[in-house]
Amino acid sequence: MGIALEQYFKREKIQETHGEFFYLPTPEEYMAFIGEEGILAYDRGSQRLADFLLQEEETEYSTTAIPSDYSFNLCDFALFLSVMKNKSAYQDTLSIILNEAELQLNEVKVEQVILNHSGMRAIRLDAWAQDTDGRCLSTEMQTDTSHDNIKKRARFYQGLMDVPILKSGKDTKYRDLPSTIIIFITVDDLFGCDRAEYTFTEQCEEVSNLHLKDGTKKIFLNMSSKNGRPELVSLLQYMKNSTLDNPEITVRDERLCRLDQVVQEVKQSEEWEEVRMNIYEIGKEQGIQKERERGMFLMIRDYLEEGISPERICSKLQKNFSLSAEEALEKYRIYSDTSFPTQFLRP
Repeated sequence: MGIALEQYFKREKIQETHGEFFYLPTPEEYMAFIGEEGILAYDRGSQRLADFLLQEEETEYSTTAIPSDYSFNLCDFALFLSVMKNKSAYQDTLSIILNEAELQLNEVKVEQVILNHSGMRAIRLDAWAQDTDGRCLSTEMQTDTSHDNIKKRARFYQGLMDVPILKSGKDTKYRDLPSTIIIFITVDDLFGCDRAEYTFTEQCEEVSNLHLKDGTKKIFLNMSSKNGRPELVSLLQYMKNSTLDNPEITVRDERLCRLDQVVQEVKQSEEWEEVRMNIYEIGKEQGIQKERERGMFLMIRDYLEEGISPERICSKLQKNFSLSAEEALEKYRIYSDTSFPTQFLRP
């Protein structure tokens, strides 16, 4: 074909407001360009980075992996699920949140999957329950609020909670829809008013105190605030540091004490030990992968600064990281882009 790979990259280039799009050749086209010499080329720079990666991959990565002595708390998703599938524990938790001392649950499910009418979109409810009054309740532990709009997620989740009841072909009257309450527990204050609890129901804007009474309620709990009912604030502080010795707990009522008993029993169980070890292993694997990606990024940027051609860089990626030609091209495309956000690659 007789043209350099870097020129081929820019074939059919499209100008866009946010930058340039580069056409990527197929693996066969790529192999035709780099040839035998390109595959075998191997200089001291690539050897240095390859040695670095081999050494790093034999270690444990404290930057990403969870420390072996880490104490899991109820705000940690895995422990939250393990505890909330215990009906008495979830009942005591909801009793405090809803301020209903006599609350009784009929049924509890964790990671309840609900599909929409088309079956193309699903939600997974962390902890779902139905009480003796027929109300459906869902509690979501959402410690990371930076990647999504939690308020709109609450809207979507609450709408889908009605789907199992309104089954296709079933003569269901809307008046028979049960009340639904969706609860999101967050580390951050979504509304910036320094409240531990924010409760929303539908209300008329033109007429004060005129409520729609459609049976829906959304509750957002904020673990960062101490302003709220003392027993609720104590529960939220317990979730952050799950021991009754936590000095932030001001009310140790019998419900919180029973919840703590279940938490401690779960932590001592063989089932939890297996879950915990799986979490550690996943964390270690993520740490290794992070360092691997960081190594590819550094190699590409280093070689670009040295003026090494794209085809040579791709061949080194293949050899040093055991990538296919297509994978090497994809990594080159991503990490050679100067607009690529590099925060997650920091050590």
